[in-house]
Amino acid sequence: MHHLRTLAAVRRFRVAALLLFGNYLFAPLAAGLLVYSLLISSRQGVMFGGGLMATSLIGVILQWMVASRANCPLCMTAVLAPRACTKNRRARSFCGSCRLRVALAILFKNRFRCQYCNEPTAMQVREKIRDTDTKKHLQHSHRCL
Repeated sequence: MHHLRTLAAVRRFRVAALLLFGNYLFAPLAAGLLVYSLLISSRQGVMFGGGLMATSLIGVILQWMVASRANCPLCMTAVLAPRACTKNRRARSFCGSCRLRVALAILFKNRFRCQYCNEPTAMQVREKIRDTDTKKHLQHSHRCL
């Protein structure tokens, strides 16, 4: 299982996943409220629904900006941003969206499987080799030569 390089990358994945999940819930709700308010001729409802649609649009733009930098550590493809790349033949979707499945896995399982390379990734920072261990390893490898 792969791990992410930095804590900032973990946060970026979680924020992008939360925004994507919110957009999938929030946008249809806002559109439904707007249509319903138009049908019953409620000016206040139309204003509120329009405001929710504008907020949803801002959420989509923010999600796109954050998700474009949330890359799979193996294939380096942005897994939460809309891409025209070929997906793995074993990639599964949820409600017709592979990105939504990845977002839900990040939020609820704390790991995800990339839809492009099909490799699992844990939402944890990978352990770095300490400087002393690196020096010992380099000294040992130098002696072997």
